[in-house]
Amino acid sequence: MSLLRFLTYFIIFMLVLAIGPYVIYAYYADSELLIPKFWSLFAIFGIVTFSIYIIAYWRMGISNKASGQALLGSVSVKLLICMVIAFIYLNGNSVEPLKFMLNFFYLYFFHTVFEIYCLLCNLRNQKFK
Repeated sequence: MSLLRFLTYFIIFMLVLAIGPYVIYAYYADSELLIPKFWSLFAIFGIVTFSIYIIAYWRMGISNKASGQALLGSVSVKLLICMVIAFIYLNGNSVEPLKFMLNFFYLYFFHTVFEIYCLLCNLRNQKFK
């Protein structure tokens, strides 16, 4: 997958991922389902996903043998970065635990699935080179 194709998919993914929280924010604001500073976390997760993918893509381009390591390494590094983000967020804000877990894992799960899908597309393309 080329970087231009990834960028296109990434923008579409971010827009689709934002639809659910935007509807909740716009139409169900009374229920307060979103945590404070949700959109900041949304942007941070987007930046982390984009950066991790670019680094893994670069690493995969170095050699075919490093591709599996790049995939596993990127997922591990992303997990650590997201846990640090969660720690910093929870130290600075008081939120309901269930609400935070739902919001955080909504962002983490979908960003991770998207990243792994894109990296696996690169791994499959290497077999034909």
